[in-house]
Amino acid sequence: MVHFLEWIAGATCFGLFIYKWIIIAAVVITWVSADPHNQIVQWIGRVTRPLWVWCEHQMPVMMSHFSAYAAILVVIFAQIVIPAEIRSLSLFYQGQADFAGFLLQSGGHLLQGISIVVQSLLFFCMFVLIAWFILGLVNPSLNNPLVRIIHVLADPLITPLQRYLPRTRTDWSPLVGVILFYLISSAIIDPIAFFGGTMSYPVSICIY
Repeated sequence: MVHFLEWIAGATCFGLFIYKWIIIAAVVITWVSADPHNQIVQWIGRVTRPLWVWCEHQMPVMMSHFSAYAAILVVIFAQIVIPAEIRSLSLFYQGQADFAGFLLQSGGHLLQGISIVVQSLLFFCMFVLIAWFILGLVNPSLNNPLVRIIHVLADPLITPLQRYLPRTRTDWSPLVGVILFYLISSAIIDPIAFFGGTMSYPVSICIY
């Protein structure tokens, strides 16, 4: 039974890892306007669309066009929490942890899952802001689809900052946003993740 649970945990982690990259591939497909009649494109759409739709229904209407990115975060959270819960259940089954210890580990897994999801979101935002800052230096055409996508993602992040920053020839708001997100990650999220790791011990999370 113990070996079976460990196998289930490993298989779940690997399966969610593959599914995460299928969703990423689906996002990239939307960027390049791939042939909708292509069989691979259709299969990726069938596999990923249900989760996209579910995320879309859980989000505010104004944020629904980010459902694909939310789906990636949902899978990352599941990849961290579900295998770890199975491993904690295995320890409980072996008698190496009592019920209180099992609940403590479960709380730790949730903290780690939430922390890593938030960190992933912050690092994605930092990447978008750095890309938009670099593009701002070369003044690209908004007719380019990739530039439009980065603009749509960056605009909600930099608009609040631009209200409080002085206007200069170079827009420094993206770099200010990067610094703020980095400080939030290192000063708040990292300690929460560390605390969750101490609660989860000796179970390690599955992340790759």
